[in-house]
Amino acid sequence: MDFDPKILRTQAAEDLAPKETTSSPGHSGEENFVNVLKDSIARVNSLQNEADKTIQDFSTGQNGVTLHQTMIEMAQADVSFHLMMQVRDRIVKAYQEMENMPL
Repeated sequence: MDFDPKILRTQAAEDLAPKETTSSPGHSGEENFVNVLKDSIARVNSLQNEADKTIQDFSTGQNGVTLHQTMIEMAQADVSFHLMMQVRDRIVKAYQEMENMPL
């Protein structure tokens, strides 16, 4: 089977995509945005932890983890982390551009 990085990028994007959120009365868009970011960071952390556990299981021979499973988990965690970093960089850039706007 060939390795297709597009599949990992798609999976990482789905993992980081915000879950359906409905605006409830009394909640501002800012609060929803913060919650989406927190959820995305938590999902990336979860993928990192799962990859670490898979690596540990593979190295100790527990739970029948294969090298392929280990490599896939590591790649998913890596892609999702890099995606999160790109989103962070774009948010910082947008903030800096807004900060530099004339009043």
